[in-house]
Amino acid sequence: MSFKENTDIVFEHYEKKIYDQKQLLEISRALNSTLDYKYLIDAILNICLAQLQTLHAAMYLEPEIDLGLFKLEPQSIKGFELSSEEQNYEIKIDSPLIHYFEEKPKAITMDQILLMDTLKSIPDITYLRKMGAEILVPLNAKGKVNGLLVLGDKMTSEEFLEDEKEFMTTLANLAGIAVDNARLYELATVDMMTGLKIHHYFQTKLKEEMDRCRKKGTKLCLLFTDVDHFKSFNDTYGHQAGDVVLIEVAKQLINAALRHHIPARYGGEEFCLVMPGATEEEAMTKGEEIRKAVESMIVKNPNDGTDLKVTLSVGVSSFRTTDRNNKDLIERADKALYQAKHSGRNRTICYKD
Repeated sequence: MSFKENTDIVFEHYEKKIYDQKQLLEISRALNSTLDYKYLIDAILNICLAQLQTLHAAMYLEPEIDLGLFKLEPQSIKGFELSSEEQNYEIKIDSPLIHYFEEKPKAITMDQILLMDTLKSIPDITYLRKMGAEILVPLNAKGKVNGLLVLGDKMTSEEFLEDEKEFMTTLANLAGIAVDNARLYELATVDMMTGLKIHHYFQTKLKEEMDRCRKKGTKLCLLFTDVDHFKSFNDTYGHQAGDVVLIEVAKQLINAALRHHIPARYGGEEFCLVMPGATEEEAMTKGEEIRKAVESMIVKNPNDGTDLKVTLSVGVSSFRTTDRNNKDLIERADKALYQAKHSGRNRTICYKD
């Protein structure tokens, strides 16, 4: 090989390194620009798919803090075809695989793992091979493994290069920190039982949206919901059954909410949905969608397994330019809810003067 050819190869190598560093800088900015947990996971996986030119990616994370295991994040499965049993597979934090990544926190291919006597036959590797994993990358934050990226083979069927593994290792470190920050933020702003945003977060975001309406002339609606006869339900079936009902009602609210909506727990069994940009008609339609979903819902009594049903009343109010603060908009939604309750329950009513 001539001196010029050798020099060209070296320059090409360093140009690739510089390009990768620029990519990582942009990725770092993107990952640290959001604390939305679900959006962040989706962004990380899409980056992995693009960078490694693979169609298969998934992420194992701790479902709860200090649970001692990793599970597949439900919305993180891209390309892998898994049964419900496979989706529920758990990787214990004290497993040999996680211990290995704590000592050597870098990307490793399945071919490399199969050369290690300490790892090749453990249940986790058997499962991951069956799943279709070709490369594993540990997520790291604060000196510990806090997740695992699982990626399939390349579309070109080529082997993973050392540069690609280095890139993925650095990316996973950035991702691990971003996921950790998003998880902490979620713990601080989400009601752990229902998965809805807490009261303080609701009030803060509602004020922000009302300020935006004043400045830009946009629309805003607020939904208030309340489980009908909930006190009697608790007295009859017990608080455990009541909690199950609240969890299931909250799921209907979360499932119906659009990405820019804010589903929150106002207090007790009273939930709300902030709807930026929505007209009264759209808010009424959404209220009816949620009400009907709850009406058709069947909840299992945790005490004896019997079927239980509840209904929901919904009140709707819309932003007015005369609104001085959150209280004005909330009071109208609450009055509409009161009217729904006292005109027969299980209905959606919009506030009218």
